[in-house]
Amino acid sequence: MLKTVLFQLHWFLGISAGTVLALMGITGATMSFQDELLRALNPPLRQVGERYEAGAAALPLTELVARAGEGQDRKLQRLRIDATGVWPSSMRFEGGQHTRYFDPHTGQVLGELRGMHFFEFVEDLHRRLVAGDTGKAVTGACAIALVFFCLSGLYLRWPRQWTRWRSWLSVEWRRSGRSFLWSLHSVVGTWVLLVYLLVALTGLWWSYEWYRNGVTRVLGG
Repeated sequence: MLKTVLFQLHWFLGISAGTVLALMGITGATMSFQDELLRALNPPLRQVGERYEAGAAALPLTELVARAGEGQDRKLQRLRIDATGVWPSSMRFEGGQHTRYFDPHTGQVLGELRGMHFFEFVEDLHRRLVAGDTGKAVTGACAIALVFFCLSGLYLRWPRQWTRWRSWLSVEWRRSGRSFLWSLHSVVGTWVLLVYLLVALTGLWWSYEWYRNGVTRVLGG
């Protein structure tokens, strides 16, 4: 009975929340190349590396934040300082679509970057589906659904001979039709289980304050 209920939920959420999760996966992968693409599209960013090669030193952190954040009344959400000094640093402010790139040696804001609006849109799509708080609630719920996928999938595919690694990690190529697809789905799901679980648990950090508070307490923050 339990296995039947879990299977139906796993299937239903797979064709509903799974669509949103696929979109989040594509946009998340795009965002992972943001810095590299912006550097390629904006040659002036290379001046930062030239200053570093000329022997320039980064400003003290407090002075750097004050200069780069001048005129911005939103609360600072994230600060990224390039440890090598070769590339620009960035700060992001609350509210989304408020990111500044700046020279860590001078604190000078680098102005409008080509391609920045595209990545701001991609981030909004990734985190809020371009639908504000409603979209944020949907993506948060889908992250919880991904945790459910991982745990329910592990339970549903638990093999009888669970001590044999082949039953966990090897596709049964001799099967055909739905039986083969089930084997393929189960094995691929096992291979990516920990990655998906890590993605879901870290994604929840950005969705729910109660989750952030709980993780902070557990980690002794």
